[in-house]
Amino acid sequence: MACTVTGWSVLGEASSWLFVVTCAPYQHGLDSDPAIDTIMAAGAFGQEVAVLFMDDGLQYLHTDLAPAEGQSDLRKLLKSLPLYDVERVHVLAQSTPETAALSLPADFISKPDVLALIASVDHVVTY
Repeated sequence: MACTVTGWSVLGEASSWLFVVTCAPYQHGLDSDPAIDTIMAAGAFGQEVAVLFMDDGLQYLHTDLAPAEGQSDLRKLLKSLPLYDVERVHVLAQSTPETAALSLPADFISKPDVLALIASVDHVVTY
C-alpha cells in the first residue's frame, strides 16, 4: 500500500487533479502567482493535471494580459504549462467577450461537462 501525503503519492502513483481558476490574475500582490505555481508544481511531480478557467479566471487567458510591476509575466508561465505535462486546459463556455481571444489553446466545455470533469478527478483545488 502506498503512503500518501496530502494526496501526493510517495511511491510514485499519480493522483488526478483539477485546478479551477476563478479569480483574476495579479490581484494578490505577490511576485509570482500561487495558482500557476501550484499547477506547474503538480505537473512537475508527475501528477495528472487539468485546469479549468472560468468567471474572473478567464482574464488569465486574455491575449493582452500584462504583468503588474514586479510580478511574473503570466503569459510566459501559461505557455510553459506543456513543459510541466499540463496539457488539459479547459474554459467554461460562455457567450462573453472574454472567450473571444485566448492566449493559449483550450477546450471549451459546458456546465454539465464541468460536473463530469470534477467527478473524474481525485482532487479539486479552487483559486
